[in-house]
Amino acid sequence: MKLPLTISLLASDRIATLERCLDSLRPLLLQVPAELIVVFTGNDERVRQTAARYTDRIIPFTWCNDFSAARNEGLKHAKGEWFLYLDDDEWFDDVTEICEFFRSGEYQHYGFAGYVQRNYLNREGSRHADAVVYRMARRSAGLCFEGAIHEELRPCIPPCKLFRSYVHHYGYLKNKADKTSGRASRNIPLLLEDIEKQPDYTKNYVQLTQEYCTQNKWEQAEEFCRRGRSICREDEDRFKTWLQVVLVEILYTKKDYKQAEKEALQILEKEKPRELARLLLFEFLMGIYEEWEDFEKLSEYGMQFENLLAYMEEHPRLWHNQQMGTVNKDKVMYPEWLYPIRLNCARASLELDNPKKAGRFLKLMPWEDECLIQVYYPLLDQWKANYPRLLHLLAELPQDSSYLMFQRMLYEEQNLNNEAAHFLFCRCLKEIELPYLHRQIIKKALEKRKNFSVLLKRMDLDSWKNCISDIVNEASREEIQYLWEVKDALSEDFPLHGLWLEKLLWERTLSRDFPMKEQFLDALGKFALSTVSFYKNQFREGMFGENSRYLLPADCRMALALSEALDSWKQGNPAGTVRLFRQALGIYPQMTGIVREALRLLKNETDYPSPAAGPEFDQLAVQMKAALKAMSESGQYTEAMSVLSQLLPLLPDDMELLKLQQLLLSKLH
Repeated sequence: MKLPLTISLLASDRIATLERCLDSLRPLLLQVPAELIVVFTGNDERVRQTAARYTDRIIPFTWCNDFSAARNEGLKHAKGEWFLYLDDDEWFDDVTEICEFFRSGEYQHYGFAGYVQRNYLNREGSRHADAVVYRMARRSAGLCFEGAIHEELRPCIPPCKLFRSYVHHYGYLKNKADKTSGRASRNIPLLLEDIEKQPDYTKNYVQLTQEYCTQNKWEQAEEFCRRGRSICREDEDRFKTWLQVVLVEILYTKKDYKQAEKEALQILEKEKPRELARLLLFEFLMGIYEEWEDFEKLSEYGMQFENLLAYMEEHPRLWHNQQMGTVNKDKVMYPEWLYPIRLNCARASLELDNPKKAGRFLKLMPWEDECLIQVYYPLLDQWKANYPRLLHLLAELPQDSSYLMFQRMLYEEQNLNNEAAHFLFCRCLKEIELPYLHRQIIKKALEKRKNFSVLLKRMDLDSWKNCISDIVNEASREEIQYLWEVKDALSEDFPLHGLWLEKLLWERTLSRDFPMKEQFLDALGKFALSTVSFYKNQFREGMFGENSRYLLPADCRMALALSEALDSWKQGNPAGTVRLFRQALGIYPQMTGIVREALRLLKNETDYPSPAAGPEFDQLAVQMKAALKAMSESGQYTEAMSVLSQLLPLLPDDMELLKLQQLLLSKLH
């Protein structure tokens, strides 16, 4: 019985990823009769020990700056009908499809196969670029690896099987210390050396261009890309496509838009590139015309792009036949590139007063995938102010999404279709889950004086805090009055929501209404109380003790310090009050303006202390003010000024006395 598969792994001293790589191969080894060979090029004994847990076929190999030589060593020892190879810093996500390929006997009808290498662009794994790699082939006479860097297994005899399976690969990430990719630093000298030996080998120029791109060395990347184009043969279709696209991409990335446009147009006109290259060149041209706000060309190339893309989707084999490395379908369909382009084409069509064409571009957006498209909602809302027809176009789109439902409601409202608008508004309240839209729905509910408690039942506190903070910040004075009523209505069923709203309303009163001393101190006290109450409803009482208070949120600790400062003020302890106010400010600098005003009021009170109040003093003050007025009316200005100078320090806040002082001064001078 023949052995269907040999898996060959090249292992250096990268212990961190090795076991994950080996573990991802376990399902293949369990389900398919296969052997695992590890070609060990390193010196770390831990690598050997880890590999020995999975196989006895560990072949030592002295590294000689030639990947093909190392790969051929594994191939030399292989016994399987098929040969699969990978590196120790890659691991399969799922090998079910490959297992089935061998278990079903399908492998007998193919000569070679490819899977996807998912190259991550950040450590978080949220951004990546996929490339198809042909790393599986039927063993045949003459099969061997070629190329010192980015080696290829040849000859690969058709037909080819393409798997959706992929390996995770973080190997091209840059090193923070030297700002370069470790692989690039190793590969570039080897490629330059090989170019000296094989100046007409196109693949070396392709690989060297790619390595310089990973290091953001665009001048060198452009140089070797152009050199590669100059030697590329007519029968090297994939290399030609790759070099056409990447040259324009390099120029575009350098923001040399004029040269990028010139090269793209020249390639399209004179070289007649294949469909995949044309699609990507159209995308770069659209990016350039968006930058230049050339709406006619943007719209024109947008239509050419979409027509060609539709053709490619009808003939999926073209994707497979034309792709090479990172120049593939994923590059064309990359969401962070494709969707902004479509939106920009829609805007260009609106600028050209062509709503029909704009509607076509909008229809192609992934409305059903809220996670992908929600990032564009603020931009669309911004555009609605400049393009009145946009709301109509959005309302008429046949797709269904939360955002489009809300736009239909706005459209019906705009056209005074009150019954339809009310129906859609109720649906929005009950069904929409997106926080961005929650803010708009609540704002609309406040505008219409509608109850929105059905929405609050589905909103977590963080979402509510973000929503209502923006609303309070932007509200008019009339809307603020209504929000006080809303606060009272929330207190029973949604006490925490109500307390947070109350906190925000008092904060706005303090920062925007500029209340005088008594009203200011009253508002400050209520602000602190509502803030502390909000958190006391969520944390255990023990958290508010001196030893645990540091664990509380910053705004809660700030409010506690404010409360203590106000108590200290009432007790006549100005030094302690200043210390506590400064403590509050250190905890929560956002309160700078409010705390500064409190300190100003405290200083005034300290500099001009009021006498002890009482009915007898108040009666005497009234009598003395009456006497001063009489003296002023009879022309006894000097005598009145003498009395006033003794009375004013006792009543520094009495505006009537301040006005009288100014009158007397004007008479005396």
